[in-house]
Amino acid sequence: MQQMEPFSSIKKMTIVNQVMDRIKDLISSGAYKPGDKLPTEAELAALFGVGRSSIRETIKIFNHLGVLESKSAVGTFVCERQAISREVLTWALILGHDDLEMIIDLRAAMELWSYLRLTESCKSAPEKAAPTLTELRSILNSMSAAVSVKDPLGIVNADYDFHGTIIKTSSNTLFLDFYNILRSFLLKEIAACQATYRDWGMSVAEHEELIDAAESGDICVAERAYQKHIENVKKLLKMSQGNSEKKNQ
Repeated sequence: MQQMEPFSSIKKMTIVNQVMDRIKDLISSGAYKPGDKLPTEAELAALFGVGRSSIRETIKIFNHLGVLESKSAVGTFVCERQAISREVLTWALILGHDDLEMIIDLRAAMELWSYLRLTESCKSAPEKAAPTLTELRSILNSMSAAVSVKDPLGIVNADYDFHGTIIKTSSNTLFLDFYNILRSFLLKEIAACQATYRDWGMSVAEHEELIDAAESGDICVAERAYQKHIENVKKLLKMSQGNSEKKNQ
């Protein structure tokens, strides 16, 4: 009989963790929606069969995460998604040690969908797409101005705003929320790529190509332009990482 590997010990969940799960179930089931008032501490304690101190500790944690909001002498309410602490999600990415290239892929998945929708609008409803194109060209002018005065921070910020504007056109608030959560990672990626360009004007030309491709209204042209852009970003990032490793040797 083959000897089995020893199992790791089973750890009991703390009461607070169990209460967190129960409250999460109440909200995810739809029993309590954003804006709804939760039962009192005493009522929750009776419902879950635990002490009020465990309920109090759980509510403190959820208040910190932005899931719940406790108002003195009024009660505890379920928050809208916008109230969720971005710090929590940012730390989840940091502690996950995610490869920067994976984060670029995540951004690309959101942005490509938005970019193709913008391209469709340029063909079917040009008057609807016009404000976005105007905004993109304005940002591109800011990038050109930053290039002319050799302002790397201005270039990086313009680059970030350019892609955020594209994502905003999807009207998908979840996309935009995630893009903003990824801000610190994307600024790092953009700065690394910009530092690798021999001529910063190339970055301006590349972003202008994205505008022109979308304005054409041709999905295939736009898709090729965007794919070319992402491939170039990854190439520049690898070059930057290679240069960094040589300096450290």
